[in-house]
Amino acid sequence: MPLYFATGNKGKAREAQQILGIPIEITEIELDEIQSLDLKEIVEHKLKQAFDKVKSPVIVDDVALKLDVWNGFPGPFVKYLHVASNGNNKLILKMLKNESNRNGTLVATIGYHDGENIHLFIGEIRLTIAVEERGTNGWGLDPILIPEGQTATYAEMSEKEKNSDSHRKRALKKLKEFLDSQKT
Repeated sequence: MPLYFATGNKGKAREAQQILGIPIEITEIELDEIQSLDLKEIVEHKLKQAFDKVKSPVIVDDVALKLDVWNGFPGPFVKYLHVASNGNNKLILKMLKNESNRNGTLVATIGYHDGENIHLFIGEIRLTIAVEERGTNGWGLDPILIPEGQTATYAEMSEKEKNSDSHRKRALKKLKEFLDSQKT
């Protein structure tokens, strides 16, 4: 039985397939997204809808950017700041313009529904927000995210470098360990 990934982002699906090392079917379905500060609640809601539509094992994901200087804001609302900037990061950069503390945590929550149970896998990585967009690889926030211990943004890294350690890699690694444990 195939594993479906409910996403419209082909880059996320490609990352997931490379990290998991298994075939993934992309399903671009409309999912209602509830407004909540609780990323787990958002993912569970999306996951139930996705399974109801595909009737097969499915994964969904969502991301939160928790900035230290703003006590965790924007959290899961980061995508709305991105959308408000017409798909770039200008609004986030403008809002951080006068902030000296540009540190935060990027959180990926991957949800898996096997038809009976929902499982959530969380990956976090500490990072710094760049003062300007840098690089052309990746998508979304990649041009402004500098993972802890690095000097390059994700958009300045190759796909292999980014996938070697990211918030999504950490969450998908936990999912892979879970899926592997179910084979026995």
